[in-house]
Amino acid sequence: MPGKKIFFLFGGKKSGRRERNCSGCEQFRSNHWTMPRALWTAWVWAVISLSTEGASDQASSLSCDPAGVCDGHSRSLNFIPSGLTAGVKSLDLSNNEITYVGNRDLQRCVNLKTLRLGANEIHTVEEDSFFHLRSLEYLDLSYNRLSNLSSSWFRSLYVLKFLNLLGNLYNTLGETSLFSHLPNLRTLKVGNSNSFTEIHEKDFAGLTFLEELEISAQNLQIYVPKSLKSIQNISRLILHLKQPVLLLDILVDIVSSLDYLELSDTNLHTFHLSEASISEMNTSVKKLIFRNVQFTDESFVEVVKLFNYVSGILEVEFDDCTHDGIGDFRTLALDRIRYLGNVETLTIRKLHIPQFFLFHDLSSIYSLTGRVRRVTIENSKVFLVPCLLSQHLKSLEYLDLSENLMSEETLKNSACENAWPFLQTLVLRQNRLKSLEKTGELLLTLKNLTNLDISKNNFLSMPETCQWPGRMKQLNLSSTRIHSLTQCLPQTLEILDVSNNNLDSFSLILPQLKELYISRNKLKTLPDASFLPVLSIMRISRNIINTFSKEQLDSFQQLKTLEAGGNSFICSCDFLAFTQGQQALARVLADWPDDYRCDSPSHVRGQRVRDARLSLSECHRAAVVSAVCCALFLLLLLTGVLCHRLHGLWYMKMMWAWLQAKRKPRKAPRRDICYDAFVSYSERDSYWVENLMVQELEHFNPPFKLCLHKRDFVPGKWIIDNIIDSIEKSHKTIFVLSENFVKSEWCKYELDFSHFRLFDENNDAAILILLEPIDKKAIPQRFCKLRKIMNTKTYLEWPTDETQQEGFWLNLRAAIRS
Repeated sequence: MPGKKIFFLFGGKKSGRRERNCSGCEQFRSNHWTMPRALWTAWVWAVISLSTEGASDQASSLSCDPAGVCDGHSRSLNFIPSGLTAGVKSLDLSNNEITYVGNRDLQRCVNLKTLRLGANEIHTVEEDSFFHLRSLEYLDLSYNRLSNLSSSWFRSLYVLKFLNLLGNLYNTLGETSLFSHLPNLRTLKVGNSNSFTEIHEKDFAGLTFLEELEISAQNLQIYVPKSLKSIQNISRLILHLKQPVLLLDILVDIVSSLDYLELSDTNLHTFHLSEASISEMNTSVKKLIFRNVQFTDESFVEVVKLFNYVSGILEVEFDDCTHDGIGDFRTLALDRIRYLGNVETLTIRKLHIPQFFLFHDLSSIYSLTGRVRRVTIENSKVFLVPCLLSQHLKSLEYLDLSENLMSEETLKNSACENAWPFLQTLVLRQNRLKSLEKTGELLLTLKNLTNLDISKNNFLSMPETCQWPGRMKQLNLSSTRIHSLTQCLPQTLEILDVSNNNLDSFSLILPQLKELYISRNKLKTLPDASFLPVLSIMRISRNIINTFSKEQLDSFQQLKTLEAGGNSFICSCDFLAFTQGQQALARVLADWPDDYRCDSPSHVRGQRVRDARLSLSECHRAAVVSAVCCALFLLLLLTGVLCHRLHGLWYMKMMWAWLQAKRKPRKAPRRDICYDAFVSYSERDSYWVENLMVQELEHFNPPFKLCLHKRDFVPGKWIIDNIIDSIEKSHKTIFVLSENFVKSEWCKYELDFSHFRLFDENNDAAILILLEPIDKKAIPQRFCKLRKIMNTKTYLEWPTDETQQEGFWLNLRAAIRS
């Protein structure tokens, strides 16, 4: 740490800056050794602490990515951050508050290729600040406060291609040539809007070829002839001149090696063409632009003369210009000018005419337009092209009248008979057209029209039939608010744009259509391929399409490009399998994969279709349902088998009987006993019961009253309720056991309830009679207590010997009475 403190104070770059920004620094340097040691130490520590803290805070504002691109623009930095290394390839420190560039600030950035320091407060750059930046290709020092420029800044920048020095405070480009060491410079921007007043011959020495030169010299006062001629070739020159006094001198030097000239922010009210000087020029200018330039009627005539003398001009553009006149061009001056030179393309954008309502009809310049092939008049409040002017435009092939005031009424006059005889492309975008049918009829005079753009008009609807020029190939109806398409469209179309409308279907047969643009509508599916047999390009993005299939795409046999992103795709298993399984699909889908995102199912919403994954159950639902059904069937089958084997049905019946019995008293009151015994027997044993037992018991003295189901059950009453009531109202229950009894369903019901109600209560209400020997194994396992009672208690057996039968009846009567 002590070493670092000393370096910062005496040799570090931050020390140098602190001293420059400190008032009274010179006095400090001469007297600081006379300060008390303690005070000196405290002062040093304070300076170090504040400076280091500020450096740390500002360095943290710089963000760099792994490729070495560092972004620090608009971070309120007041000096270049420390810690920059050779890994930095691009450094953007524009729009900050940096005031000073030291020779060590960028010392380690030996691989830096792009440096942006524009829009700061830089007033000083040390001579060797850029010495180590031998790989620098792009340098922006624009809009700072540099009042002097030094050639030493650029002496090691051999590979520099772009240099911007606009908007600084210098008056000239230095005492020596600034750019003599920059052989690879291709773009140069110099000057400012106020103080830059002189251009000298040495200023551009050493530059042999520039792709673009921009000079901002609104207050230029001195131009030394041949100052720009030292540059052997300039592709594009942009001049910001307030007055045209020195314009001709500049043009003489550069028009022989210039392709593109742009004149900006100039007042041409006093412009006068010197024919003597211009006639000797060998020109190569092909395009001339006037941007934010002011004309008068007289100066416009001078400009037209320029088009004739600078014979190479093919394209002229007026952008955001103002015509301060009324169109009263001097006819005599134009008599010698038959055409606009070799101008083929004329572009006018945002033309302002303050005295528009006094403007003449321009008939004096109609004759100059015969050779013009392309005309664009955009956003200039044009509501009419006079028929006579249209007829003079005999070579016109392209006409753009976008963002004007054209309507069907004025179009009728503009597209009159013999108007625009060779016109192929007409653009009427964003005008005041309302009737598609009438627009088509008015354009029937244009026999060669193939391309029509009438987008951003308010047609709203489309009639069933229309008339169009016979050679129509391309039609743009985008943003016209139409909600359906009809046979109004020409069958000869090869390109159709109906984007950004309210269409919900496309069912037109267009046999020659090759390109269809139908994005931003409400279509739910792709058009039928049979309607568009030769379609090769379709853009149908941002509709409400939720899916498309391989079969649909394959049906478009000549389709090469499809743009269908931005729709609400349902990412079903079939759709994902198709889109993710077709490697060649990416060559057809122009916006794949980023614009293709799932809208459902909800758990993949927002994911790219290419990355979405669904579970096995979602993709094989039928198989899963079949498997579940099979499993349920097997489970039911297994349950049935187990119920049969484990007597589950019997337990259910017993539960129901128990529930029925719970509603009744556990023991009927004595007054409710109606029978001495309820007899449970099999129908096959009815002879023994009815002819023997009944005779012996009911005809005995005193007689016994028996309850027999055949005789005493209440008709219409549920059988189970009859059994329960009979047992409840009987003193005893007699079971006549036999093989037939065990096999009888009704006997089982009676025995089931008795097994539950009587045996579980541990009473002796049951009397068992065995008509015949029964194997105990034949008794169902569920009657476990019955089997137990038969093993532990005495039961009556019907004797086959008649001599013993009297004793049987005697025992039975005794059992009933007990």
